[in-house]
Parts: sequence; C-alpha cells; structure tokens
Amino acid sequence: MLIDDVSESRPPDRGLRRRSARRAVAALVAVAALLAPFAAGADARLWGTVRAVTGRNLLVVSPDRGDVEVRLLGVELPEPPRVVSVGRAIEGQPFGPQAATYVRDLLMERQVQLDTYGKDRTGRLLSVVWLGEINVNLTLVKEGLAWLDPGLTVPNVRIPLELAERQARVGKYGLWALPDPEPPWEYRKRHKLAPS
Repeated sequence: MLIDDVSESRPPDRGLRRRSARRAVAALVAVAALLAPFAAGADARLWGTVRAVTGRNLLVVSPDRGDVEVRLLGVELPEPPRVVSVGRAIEGQPFGPQAATYVRDLLMERQVQLDTYGKDRTGRLLSVVWLGEINVNLTLVKEGLAWLDPGLTVPNVRIPLELAERQARVGKYGLWALPDPEPPWEYRKRHKLAPS
C-alpha cells in the first residue's frame, strides 16, 4: 500500500511556486520603497498639492494634514529683489528671480511627495520634495539655481547635494557661470537682511 500511495502523489506545481515567489518579492520591494525614507532618516512621507511658492518655502495641502508649510531642505536659493523698508529696495542676487520662477513654475498646483526631516524654528517641515521621480532639491543645485546649505547635517541628503554642486561648479551652470558668485548667507549678512 505504501508503494501505491507514493506512485499516486503528484509532483509540486513549480509554476505556482514561482508565481508565489515573484509576488512575495514584489511585495517586499513595494514595502522597501515605502520605508526607504525612514531607513534613510526621514521622519515622515507625505503627499499633497502645492498651493503657494515663495522661494524655497511652499504651502502644500495634504489630504491627511491639511495646510502644511514646507521648506526645501539643504538648499539656499539666491536672494530675489525685495523691499526691506519704506523707500529701500534691494535688487537681489543674480539668478534670484530665475530660481524663484523655476520653483514656482515647476511646482505650482502639482502633486508632490515630501520626505520630511523635522521642522525649522518657525514650524515649517524641512523636506526633500519629489515631483514624480524628480528630486526638486537636487535639481535646483544641479541646474546652478541653488547652493548647498552649509548647515545641512543629514548625510543622505547632503552627499548628493555636494556632488551636484561640484558638478554645477565645474560645468559652470547657472550662478556658477558668474566670476565669483556670492552665497546668499553672505549677501544677507552684508545687506543686514533676515533669511526669507
């Protein structure tokens, strides 16, 4: 009887095992993609629509949190022209208006993903902003429209920005085409301006 039982048993369906294994791998990849910002040190991942842009500050409307004030983490845009007091206007830095326009045109009324890394002293979420597969923070530096913030301490954000800034300098992109571009923090200090 044992011999009959063995002969009637069927070999396992290898196709079924392969499909199950593929599904398991796909599920693990999806979970890893969702958790990647947390493994890299991000506090949270949010989605929302950009409703306002002022330089590197955004107002994002999130379905989960409502209105969220956001600051682009790790980048410093050139100072745009601004009025500092009655009768006193500052013309701003070269590429200041172009950088502000670039960010506004790229993000206004678009859905973005935010990888957040805490808050600044005014309560804005410090974030790496993603427009689909585009890392907006990194793109600004690559295009020569922003400096790496020297105070940035988040290694997984800082290292790619350092490389992008080096490439922009060598390629003389944007503000790096100028003979001696002045960083915005030095410009603000020289003109006694508060950060925007």
